[in-house]
This record gives sequence, C-alpha cells and structure tokens, in this order.
Amino acid sequence: MPSPETVAISCGPFSARLRPAWGGRITHLHHADHGDILVPTGEDGFEPLNWPRAGAYPLFPYHNRLYGGSFVHAGIRHNLLPHPALAPDAMHGPAHRRAWEISDLDFDRAGLVLDYEADGEWPFSFRAEQSFLLENTGLTVDLSITNLADVPAPMALGWHPYLAAGLGCDARTDARLQYPLDPQNVPTGQPAVPRHNTAIPAATGYTLHYTDWSNAHVQFDRFSLRIEADPVFGHLAVHRMDRYLCLEPVSMAAGALGVPETQREVFGVRIIPPGERLSGRIRLSIGP
Repeated sequence: MPSPETVAISCGPFSARLRPAWGGRITHLHHADHGDILVPTGEDGFEPLNWPRAGAYPLFPYHNRLYGGSFVHAGIRHNLLPHPALAPDAMHGPAHRRAWEISDLDFDRAGLVLDYEADGEWPFSFRAEQSFLLENTGLTVDLSITNLADVPAPMALGWHPYLAAGLGCDARTDARLQYPLDPQNVPTGQPAVPRHNTAIPAATGYTLHYTDWSNAHVQFDRFSLRIEADPVFGHLAVHRMDRYLCLEPVSMAAGALGVPETQREVFGVRIIPPGERLSGRIRLSIGP
C-alpha cells in the first residue's frame, strides 16, 4: 500500500506532520505554547529540484555542493547528474527528492524508509531510514544508512532543519573548530581552525561549517531550543537567512568527497562495507 500523503504524530505540547512522498520530510513541528519550531511548509505541491525552504529533510548519502557532480572512489571516477540550477555541480544527495515509505507509525512516532537503487544521481545502492519520536520536551530523530551495493562505498547521513528563528534570536554552539571556506561557502579541504567565541552570527545569507561540537542553542523570546547529536555527527553546517536558521548535524564535512581519498577520513568520510550500517541520533529539546 502507498504511504498516506500526510502523517501526523503528537505528544504533550508537541505535534508534527510528515510527508513521506516529499522526500521524507517533516513539514511541520509545532509546540502548543511556543508555536512553530520549524518553518511551516506552506506549498501545495512538491518540486524535487526546487524544494521548500521549510520543515526538515534528510541528507543521504552526502550533503551540500559536490563540485562538477563527480568524485573519485577506489580510483574510479563517478559522474553524477548535476542539479539543473547549479550545473555542473550536484547538491545535497538524492534522498530528499525521492518518495519514502512508512515503516512504523504510532500516535507519537513514525518511521520512514527509502530503498535507493543506484542510478545517475548516486552510483551505490543503499537503504536510508529515519525515525521520529515526540516526547513532552522535544523530538528525537534517528538516522541510518545501510550499504546495499556489492562493494564498499562512501556514505554519510545528516538532517537539515529550518528553525523558525529570526535574526533576533541569539544562537550559539560549542563547536571548537571552523573550516576555511571558498567563495561558494564550501570547505576548502584545509584543516579546521579554532573558533574564538561560541556565537553564531546574527546576519543573513551565509553558510558556515563547524566541527568538534556537541550542542547548539537558540534563544527565542520565551524558550530555548537545544540541539544535540551523537558523535557520528561530527560536523555542523549552519545556514542563516532573515526568517530561518538551519543547524544541520552531518557525519561528513561538506566538500569532503572532493579531497584526495587518502585525506578524507579526517573530514568524516566513512567507507561502509556491503551490508554494513552507519547510524546516529539527533535530539531537539525545549527549555526555559
């Protein structure tokens, strides 16, 4: 049976809606007292290559810009279909543009799965899984990716929330290191350098990439939001605009597939053997 168009879950003050066919997205996350935690998705339809800048979506098996739409693995160059608006580059992997299926559903939880067959957007088959659990104090997101190819393959996982936080919301992270960036705001492949304060800039239109972090905080008028993640999510991408703040826990640094293979491990690239799995947990919690 096909997954329903919209799935709703709730617990205590929290409620969420998901659209499995819209790339496995959470389209709404709402708190009864504090309003929208994520920018609510208002679109009536879904354009996979012009996705809503709202809600939250998964990042499998890589994220951010892949220059030239190509990378080398085990000495073989793989050329991917570019994003039409960014050609010749590819962007954010294919999983958030594909229809997912429901694997588990209860009043307070939902599980989604995507069995991806290798094609022009990624050369290695995989199974991606997401599970969402609402509790009285927040949301837990579990992500995993399993290599379904018959050869070891580079794989990563991450999550891309659009927090409903304007520039007036103070934001901070304990990340100790920050990557040097090129003109496209992608890490250059040079080692990360120390940060000198915890603040996330209150400016618009930028992207930053951090590592060596354990939590991030956003202070709203009447509550604070805390994001924590398992160590597998060793990197944090930050993108800010006037009406939203993206704090993206990711297992691999942006641009990591573009550095020489022998240098990728430090940037979080995992080579997953056939049948093996990479997984981790992200937690959003509300406090005073």
